[in-house]
Amino acid sequence: MSEDYTVTVFELNAEIGLPCTAPGHIRDLSLLESYLDSAQMSFLQPYPFAEGYTLRSEWVLKHLGSIAAYKGVNIFTRTRITECFDSGDSVALEYIGAGSKDSGQIECDYLVDDRQWTYSAPGSKEHNLNGLNEIQIPDFGEFIHMHGGTSLHSDCSNLPHNTYSLPRHEGLTEVWQEVPVWTPRRGWIETITCFLPKIIENRTIDAQIIEGRCVVNKINNCD
Repeated sequence: MSEDYTVTVFELNAEIGLPCTAPGHIRDLSLLESYLDSAQMSFLQPYPFAEGYTLRSEWVLKHLGSIAAYKGVNIFTRTRITECFDSGDSVALEYIGAGSKDSGQIECDYLVDDRQWTYSAPGSKEHNLNGLNEIQIPDFGEFIHMHGGTSLHSDCSNLPHNTYSLPRHEGLTEVWQEVPVWTPRRGWIETITCFLPKIIENRTIDAQIIEGRCVVNKINNCD
């Protein structure tokens, strides 16, 4: 979008990609290759398995974040939208960040709300987008509560049949469960609780790229 628009990203967390709630699953690597160069793709070390490839999705987001910044995208981390006003042809947004001077107001022609994928810690504040009518919201269907974690691959030989598991190149496996009934023998290396699309195909990086392109097409057709 940065080739045709001035783009601003408001990120509630301290940095893009941390913490990451998206599973590291992609079916078609060519979708990422249209954004990342060969060195970046090599760094991700995609690991082939039966349903495509796995990789660390937080690294994908960090690469994409750096590319966005290089292309002139304005990125505000630890920043939330506090008020918004529909002024007819545009929307005015007031925002506040972590620093005493990190606040202000901007006007935008289009607003994309992708909070579905945002990690929100208990008690953390959220964006306020109340009162706006024209907001583009990517469609990933229904989201459900999920429990995720990474464990040693060698601990994952007895996974329940209804787990969503993604073995990675470094010997770790991502394991996602609707109900946390399974625990690795040698314990979790990291865990997270978040909301993910109910349909597994909509949890993939492919789905996020394709839906992002659909949103851009809708915005372009509004002009």
